[in-house]
Amino acid sequence: MPYSRFASSFRAMPLRRSLWIVIVGACAVLAPSADADGPAATAGLRDVGGVKLYTQIYGVGAPIVFLHGGLHFFENSFQGQRDFFASYRKVIGIDQPGHGRSPDDGRPLSYKVMADNTAALIEQLGVGPVDVVGHSDGGNVGLLLARDHPALVRRLVISGANIRSGLSPDEAKRRSQRSAQEVSDKLPPVFRADYVKVTPDGADHWLTMVAKSQQLWLTPVVIEPAELKTLKMPVLVIAGDRDFTPIEETVEIFRNLPQGQLLIVPATGHGTFSERPAFMNEAIRTFLEQPVPAPR
Repeated sequence: MPYSRFASSFRAMPLRRSLWIVIVGACAVLAPSADADGPAATAGLRDVGGVKLYTQIYGVGAPIVFLHGGLHFFENSFQGQRDFFASYRKVIGIDQPGHGRSPDDGRPLSYKVMADNTAALIEQLGVGPVDVVGHSDGGNVGLLLARDHPALVRRLVISGANIRSGLSPDEAKRRSQRSAQEVSDKLPPVFRADYVKVTPDGADHWLTMVAKSQQLWLTPVVIEPAELKTLKMPVLVIAGDRDFTPIEETVEIFRNLPQGQLLIVPATGHGTFSERPAFMNEAIRTFLEQPVPAPR
């Protein structure tokens, strides 16, 4: 999720005409999690090519991987989804480097690197192909995971994803020069509060992660529309009708996917999973269980 869209939308969310669109077409050893409630879980850091990724696994059944949004992590991104899906699926939650309980690996954040790390973890777990659910930055990672590692992705769900920053070169340069403190001050306070509760890097590392996230959100192009045409698996594209990514861009993503389906959630902002958990759970469950539709 690009910072430019987050900051402007958080300050004053513009009212726009509600658009109703329905679904179209139709290595460390993991130990039991000390603070896990609900379904039995294993949780811990896994070494993936030298990168430490905190991974939580709940339930049994067909695997479904959840990819969190920027400056978030599995637990606070998918509170309303974990137990629902773990009641009949194997839920795998991943914290990307520097997020949640995963330590910062010292490198700049990159959607492609995160996608490659996720692919390596899926292979290490021996669970592919998997269903993937990504929110915001996690949706961007999901698209690149599906592009670069298609054999590992059975179906993909993305919500609040974007394919470009939408900034002019001058505006991108101006925003890149903002201090991490300036960016942090525009974020909801809960972002930092949640980070401090779980990070292994210490509270003082917050501004480092803000600076790295700001640069990530300025990525000019996440994935080209032409590259979306190469994704052969079914993809459910979701956005709130008051989301940060313009509805037109969300529709552009959908229209370029050979097996795309579209859901615009009414009266909802960027936080589709937290604002409308029951609605999202049923929509995703229906999508994951439906027969593969004929290509459009």
